[in-house]
Amino acid sequence: MSALACRESGPPAAPTVLLLHGFMGSARDWAPVAGALAATRRCVAVDLPGHGGTGDPDDGSRTAPARPRPSLWTPEGCVGALAELLAAAGGGSVVGYSLGGRLALQLAVEHPGLVRRAVIVSSSPGIADEAARQARRAEDECRARRLETLGLEPFLDEWYRQPLFAPLREHPGFPEVLARRRRNDPRLLARSLRTMGTGTQRSLWDDLPGLRTPLLFLAGERDAKFTALAFDAVARCARAEAVIVRGRGHALVEEIPAAVADEAAAFLGGGPGG
Repeated sequence: MSALACRESGPPAAPTVLLLHGFMGSARDWAPVAGALAATRRCVAVDLPGHGGTGDPDDGSRTAPARPRPSLWTPEGCVGALAELLAAAGGGSVVGYSLGGRLALQLAVEHPGLVRRAVIVSSSPGIADEAARQARRAEDECRARRLETLGLEPFLDEWYRQPLFAPLREHPGFPEVLARRRRNDPRLLARSLRTMGTGTQRSLWDDLPGLRTPLLFLAGERDAKFTALAFDAVARCARAEAVIVRGRGHALVEEIPAAVADEAAAFLGGGPGG
């Protein structure tokens, strides 16, 4: 049994695709995408550590479906657990958004024999410059402390005021997204920021030239930062391509899940290699 809580859909014998959510999300975020993919694929939507049903390894009183071992609270440990899921399925593909996209790419880099294709949504290979990585770790530490001292509601207000989320704030489904985010435990989110943030995860930029796993980088046109990062990644990796979704922002899984599903389905294909 996996230490990561999962939601499965689709034929059990179909090609497996892991679906990895972003920070503050859960496997439930993928429901519209999985609903479109599950006709021909076994979709395994994962709750990453501290999110959804994957709870706190230090609290034995919790009744969450999965309490991850402490080692999972690192990018390396989490990627190892994801590799175990794919190995049990005989390999497969992975689609990851934001935090989940970074983990999906690390999974493809470190376990190329298991990952047949990877879709990286609104994400990047991380931060290459060590000074910038340190700055990001300091920024995430400040966010973690605010979560612990002020609680979830002020953090949500601050988080979604970032310009990259402007299209999501305009979306009619934004109140439902907020309702799902309010189910989070701020203590666990703070821990995720400290142990799974962009400044903590190793840079994957130098791995791209040698990577042979086909990659699709998907970004929103109004998310200038991650659009540029997608093109930079494609320039370094011969097996990568980029698709930019017009008029959309960072939160593509919430803003336009049908487009995410369509692009993923076309890239993954329908055969055993998908």
